[in-house]
Amino acid sequence: MINPWYFVKNLLQSWRVCPTWPDRWTRMRWLYSDRGPGAARSNRRRIRFHYDSPIGDLSVFVRDNGGADAFIMSEVFDHRYYEFDLPSSPRTILDLGANAGFTALFFARAYPQAEIACVEPMTDNVELLQQNLALNNVKAAVFPAAISIEDGSLEMASDSNDYGHKVAHIAYGPSVEGPISRVEAICVPSVLKKLKWSRIGLLKVDIEGYEGVLLKERCDWLHQVDAICIECHEGYGLSDLTALGRSYGFLPAQKLPGTWLLYRERMAA
Repeated sequence: MINPWYFVKNLLQSWRVCPTWPDRWTRMRWLYSDRGPGAARSNRRRIRFHYDSPIGDLSVFVRDNGGADAFIMSEVFDHRYYEFDLPSSPRTILDLGANAGFTALFFARAYPQAEIACVEPMTDNVELLQQNLALNNVKAAVFPAAISIEDGSLEMASDSNDYGHKVAHIAYGPSVEGPISRVEAICVPSVLKKLKWSRIGLLKVDIEGYEGVLLKERCDWLHQVDAICIECHEGYGLSDLTALGRSYGFLPAQKLPGTWLLYRERMAA
């Protein structure tokens, strides 16, 4: 049953963020694609948006996937979870857990001079990520792999939500009971070597609990990072961020809506 209050709220938001009636109608059909008979999770839709600066006009492919893409879109573009103040604009941005590319698109508009690289292990997410980057003329390196503490492979547990897939058999993050698949894995030093980057201006981390492994083992590369925005999951929190900051020279972690932010007093120019 459709909640009339939320329906009206979504209709008004579609009016605000979509430039044409066809886009507004497509957004509403997308938001309610899981309602009624014949709902198909495989459907993809292209929707045009217009947001306030620095985003402007945007066109994205989204999936009828039970609201997973809509949830991330709302976090990134409506609630602006990744809009924050840094001492200086990052020249390089590494997006770990890039999903369908929504955060990468936000960063490309917020920091147009920055080089961007995305790491994402799930095939369907990678395909949509590449389409959305191309659709918006964003040049970014894409690594179809899971970030890891070493190169090789990892087992991923699939979640019912396309943003919830996680590395299997770890003590951190939500419990995921979906099918297990093996994916390629790459470590941050290897990513930096392939990109020929000496530093990471901004590191975005949303990897469903694997931060508890990545940021505790073999992570001297953190000395090459100027700022981190991270979504913490079960088992990894403020005490861990505090210890990380003390060990690698970051200022105390700031709690922002939806994410934590750490940065150095002086970032690389």
